[in-house]
Amino acid sequence: MSKKKRKALKDIFNGKKRDTLRNKSSSLSSDSFRYEQNHSNKRKKVRIRKRNDGLSRQLKRIKKQVKYNIGTFLQRIAGRENVSNKRDTRHINKNPNAVRRTKRVEPYERHSSYGGYRTSTVYTRRRIARRRRRTIVKIKRIFFIAFVFVTVFLFSFIAYYKPFKTTVVGDVTLRGDVTYKTQIIGVDTKNIKTGTNYAFNVQNVIEDHFNNKVIDNVDKSLITINVTSENLKNKVSVNKNVINIDDSVTSGSVLNMVVSYKKLSKSYSYTIKDNLSEEIDKNMIITNPNEYDAVVNKERHLSSSYKPSDLVKPNIDFMQSNESVMYLRKDAAKALEELCKDAQSSGYKFYGVSGFRSYSLQVDVYKDNIAQYGNEEDANFYSAKPGESEHQLGLSMDLSTKEVNYQLVESLGDTPAGKWLEENCYKYGFIIRFPKDKEKITGYSYEPWHIRYVGKDLAKIIHDNNLTLEEYFESDKY
Repeated sequence: MSKKKRKALKDIFNGKKRDTLRNKSSSLSSDSFRYEQNHSNKRKKVRIRKRNDGLSRQLKRIKKQVKYNIGTFLQRIAGRENVSNKRDTRHINKNPNAVRRTKRVEPYERHSSYGGYRTSTVYTRRRIARRRRRTIVKIKRIFFIAFVFVTVFLFSFIAYYKPFKTTVVGDVTLRGDVTYKTQIIGVDTKNIKTGTNYAFNVQNVIEDHFNNKVIDNVDKSLITINVTSENLKNKVSVNKNVINIDDSVTSGSVLNMVVSYKKLSKSYSYTIKDNLSEEIDKNMIITNPNEYDAVVNKERHLSSSYKPSDLVKPNIDFMQSNESVMYLRKDAAKALEELCKDAQSSGYKFYGVSGFRSYSLQVDVYKDNIAQYGNEEDANFYSAKPGESEHQLGLSMDLSTKEVNYQLVESLGDTPAGKWLEENCYKYGFIIRFPKDKEKITGYSYEPWHIRYVGKDLAKIIHDNNLTLEEYFESDKY
């Protein structure tokens, strides 16, 4: 159809130029006229339907508003909820179908009390069903991932450990791959004692991944032990895989050794330290008086018959006419000579006063002290009873100087010579046996003149840590 004809039909429907068109209608074909009538009817129907739909929507809106007002009124009367004017205005003026998100309401309360402006019951049921389906899907995924993880773990476990593979060694069944190793088993302790046997073994170990072991000890004759400490080589006896340390080795000495088997070797280092509780009998008599680290005090005594067999007279000056108290044991005497020589080189002259004292001589000394102090209790704080004196060991010497008139007095510790002695005697293997502020431990008063030979290693430990002989043996730290 041409544009002129469409325009003419539009004018007809709008009531324009009816007469003109009526005169010209004869020129239109019957098909065109029929089309025009149908088009006109359709447009009328559309306008009517739109008008009816608009009225319908208005009625529905009014109905919902009335229901909401009635519901709100009833709730206010019942006192269940205080609905503000602001909330009412917002609901009326805005889209009533909007889902309110300010407060969570249970699914079955969402339309009954408010006239259906919230989500419908059907929609809620569908949403719950969707949630259930999603939850089921999540659970299925979790189970699937867990199944895959367990499957991979099992296959990896079987591939690595091979639990179904078995190896029989003797009466033991090992599973999976086994490892063969040779190890040296030594003494598992920090300190070892003199006069005790210590064994070292070599083992062939077959082990699987499940910690099942088969241990076989090798021939002891194939084990070699080499002592690397030069000062202890002649004092450690080695018999195949067993070592024994001579009693003459003092505590504090360090024993270094290497244990070898074929191409395998392992180094060990131990500190020599005796146990005091094992070196005393039931009568409180010590059983190791010949050792340089023997401890004698008020609780650890010497027998009345004990006398060292290697006493010698040190080559130093004495302020004593009684020659019987000028002796020391051989090693202690040699160390004392070196000490006095070096002290004299530093400008300090020491004189020997009293060294070894026999049990019988100590009886006389103790009696004199009782007479001097008036009672036995006070005398025992300044002098040892017979059998409790270190002088009987032959390892102690009392020294004095001209500065204190060759007397045994505490003021010696305040003199330059006394301070030098305290700071340097450990270098020669001596210690100040009864130091200051240690009276409660030693049981005796401060004696800066009394030095005791214990060996260089032990003397250094005691000096560096400000210990007494008792503290060293009672502590597990050293």
